[in-house]
Amino acid sequence: MRVKEPSTKIIFVRHGSTDYPEDKIYKDENGPHLNREGKAQAREMARWLQEETFSTILVSPSNRTVETASIIAKALNMDYEIWDNLKERSFGIWEGLTFKEIETHYKEGLMEWKKDPVHYAPEGGETIVDLQQRISDVISCIIQKFKGTRILIVTHMGPIRVAVAQALSIPLINYRHLQIHPGSATRIDYGITAANLVYLGVLPGKNKP
Repeated sequence: MRVKEPSTKIIFVRHGSTDYPEDKIYKDENGPHLNREGKAQAREMARWLQEETFSTILVSPSNRTVETASIIAKALNMDYEIWDNLKERSFGIWEGLTFKEIETHYKEGLMEWKKDPVHYAPEGGETIVDLQQRISDVISCIIQKFKGTRILIVTHMGPIRVAVAQALSIPLINYRHLQIHPGSATRIDYGITAANLVYLGVLPGKNKP
């Protein structure tokens, strides 16, 4: 029989929707702002989380995550901290380009990326392995600092995907199979010997946080 062990509960919230083109890679110096739908998603998430108690709210530095976190933090009567290592994956020289532009200017790199999406990175960017290591390091730091509590992290699809993949020992080649919708929540409970996925990509009203 498995003995229930104490855990650190992390709820990852993906930022709300933006008007940024779907075929264009984010240029994440600050990135786009939330659109009307994205702000509504953040308000709905805030209502969903309002009865819960969190030790802290940690946020990626991008506009879309900070705006999402601001709405949630106000509803919870809390402040938030910006942690740079929670930002989205860097695509280096590809950032701000559409895939058509990448194919035109960096055709060989695009072919390499398609052949090995886990280990290839454009110049100045991160591989998925790099991203997972960065997120693993920051989660370890968070757990050490806030052990045994409930934490809210407002971040991006990439960091949430690799966090889930690591928690469940999913091969990184399959990380894109994890659907993380804008304005959704994913919870992982980190115990002493195991990490347990409680829910994935849930939109408010479907499950209790």
